[in-house]
Amino acid sequence: MSKYAQPTSAKISPLKDTLLSCKLMLRYALLFGCIANILMLATPLYSMQVLDRVISSGNLSTLTMLTLVIASALLLLGLIQGARSFAMIMMGAWIEKRLSPIVFSNSVKMALEIKGSGGSQQMRDLQTIKTYLTSPQLITILDTPWAIIFIIVLFMLHTYMGVLAIFSCAFLIFMGIISDRITKPLHDANNENFIRSMRQVEQANRNAEVVEVMGLLPNVIKSWQKLNTKVQTTQSLASQRQSVLNELTTFIRTVLQISVTGIGAYLVIHNEITSGTIIASSSLIGRALAPFQASIASWKQFVNFRKAYQRLENAFNHLEGQQDLMILPEPAGKLDVEGVFFAPPGSKKHTLKGISFSLNRGETLVIIGPSASGKTSLAKIIVGAWRPSIGAVRLDDASLTDWNREQLGKYIGYLPQDVELFAGTVRENIGRMDVNCDPEMVVQAAQLAGIHEMILQLPNGYDTQIGDDGSSLSGGQRQRIALARALYGDVKLLVLDEPNASLDSQGEEALSLAIEVAKEKKITTVLISHRPTILNLADKILVVRDGAVALFGNKQEVMAQLAQASKPTQPGNLLNKNSQS
Repeated sequence: MSKYAQPTSAKISPLKDTLLSCKLMLRYALLFGCIANILMLATPLYSMQVLDRVISSGNLSTLTMLTLVIASALLLLGLIQGARSFAMIMMGAWIEKRLSPIVFSNSVKMALEIKGSGGSQQMRDLQTIKTYLTSPQLITILDTPWAIIFIIVLFMLHTYMGVLAIFSCAFLIFMGIISDRITKPLHDANNENFIRSMRQVEQANRNAEVVEVMGLLPNVIKSWQKLNTKVQTTQSLASQRQSVLNELTTFIRTVLQISVTGIGAYLVIHNEITSGTIIASSSLIGRALAPFQASIASWKQFVNFRKAYQRLENAFNHLEGQQDLMILPEPAGKLDVEGVFFAPPGSKKHTLKGISFSLNRGETLVIIGPSASGKTSLAKIIVGAWRPSIGAVRLDDASLTDWNREQLGKYIGYLPQDVELFAGTVRENIGRMDVNCDPEMVVQAAQLAGIHEMILQLPNGYDTQIGDDGSSLSGGQRQRIALARALYGDVKLLVLDEPNASLDSQGEEALSLAIEVAKEKKITTVLISHRPTILNLADKILVVRDGAVALFGNKQEVMAQLAQASKPTQPGNLLNKNSQS
């Protein structure tokens, strides 16, 4: 993981630390902005000199020299502005390179901890921040401190022109404040509603088959349209207010520009300035107002930037303290679950209540129980996907929270109830998306899962592209490839949640063989299933009811207790089909 993966201090997030590291670049941008703004004086001064001296004297030598000077100044100005723009673009690329892996990691963690958190929004927020920081509007806004240069020159031309420039700047600042007060609440509400609207669209796309087959599309559209109508209404109102403010600003700015000509003409008539000064003053006031105009024009982008920054900061603060931990010795596979209680985020009711058990290295545990009894929640707690509210899960006496996640992941094989594959090849998916995965280990894992021959029948064998989410494969093929992924590498703890849910008889035989091989390799295995046949693979059985341990012990002991129970409570009745707890 990147050395920047965590804050440099307890109070500074990677985002803030990265932006603070850009201070030097911004200082150079301000310095070059000063030089550029001084060079911009060349154009109005050139116009003033041509009108006041060259035309009246008819001296072509003066015109030639002035033109050469202005051409050189404009060439240097172009080079400086181009260099500054390229530097800002490079800064944006640096920000992207430094932060994107961290934000990607955080988005995954947020999606894991808070279901429906819209973790992918963090990547869009990063792009919003990067786009704003490298935009031409920001470069213009950075020139705001140097507007004082033009105002000083205007005062040198005439006091009235300087006062008019100050009044114009003050007016634009006032309009910016009014714009913020009037449109900010609407932009904030609209951003949040728009994100929720996009989540609904993404959810509908993920469940396109169910939506189409069951005729849910009209109802889904109606549900989405309610939120989308609110988004459009708020956006229209904000746009209307912004439009009124923009038109008012444009009108007054035009009046001010005309005032320059009017006041200039008055001063010329009274012989206080020359006619060339009118042209120069008009150009200088335009340059002085440019940063303020850019600020108002890009206000919406700034609001989006600010909200994106706040969302990313909140995400970093939420995950603060989850640091990279030291590397521990390779585990043997001893598993201890100690008094685990768990309540889903936002809920006060515990779905797991005091779960405790231990497995020695190489033992196989089968967890059974009714629907919604907490089996899947327990599986996620065991592999460390979720953290218990109370209690601990230990691997070789070390709590999962004490393990470095990248190290621990190499020793855990996990097959979730809802199988997810990644866009890529079969080889990459089995090899846990490692482009340099060991081909022999990939084949070995595929053979353990009983899919080696099936893979060879694919168009390009192990190099076959499976599409997004494994869309080109059947449900059974996806589950068996996911099983092979769980078996890949030096696995010490294997957790399989409903591994035979989509398997045929041949697949179940391969699964049984894989578990037997896992026993031979001394891999500690936890199986969750509703099918009684899988009990034959167990060394120990855990029966869960209502989030608590109902029975736990060796297979013979638990089977005997189940056999002594009343007939309506036989194992086959305990094991309801395909449910997710």
